[in-house]
Amino acid sequence: MLVGTIAAGVVVPLLLASTAAAFHVPKSCPPVAEVNATLHQKDKAPTTTKTPYGKVCTYRGTGILSTKITFQKDTTSTFAAGEKAAAAAEPVVKVHHLGQSAWGTKVGGLLEVYDQGETLKILAPLTPLARLEALARKIV
Repeated sequence: MLVGTIAAGVVVPLLLASTAAAFHVPKSCPPVAEVNATLHQKDKAPTTTKTPYGKVCTYRGTGILSTKITFQKDTTSTFAAGEKAAAAAEPVVKVHHLGQSAWGTKVGGLLEVYDQGETLKILAPLTPLARLEALARKIV
């Protein structure tokens, strides 16, 4: 299946392989109060969209772009390919001691964490990477 991630307005395609590994999608999205406090935003309660490979939590606020937190099945190879593709579009930095592997865009707005067959993606345009990392550490 082909899905994509957004880095600096560029859709980066990812091929997801079907795996038999267990995948845990949280029953509910992270609480809006936690997301707002950590990211310094004023979003409303999230809407949830289920996909064949996971779940997307969309937090709409007063801005033009919504914050999205995605939980999805993944593999180490497709996670690495996504990082490489994003790095071709703009600078990315490794985030240490978060999951098995994690990276974000240097300017902020996107953080991806891979851990045991799943990826957590936090897309929050104009949000510094440090705030995205703080939220990811609360979720993972």
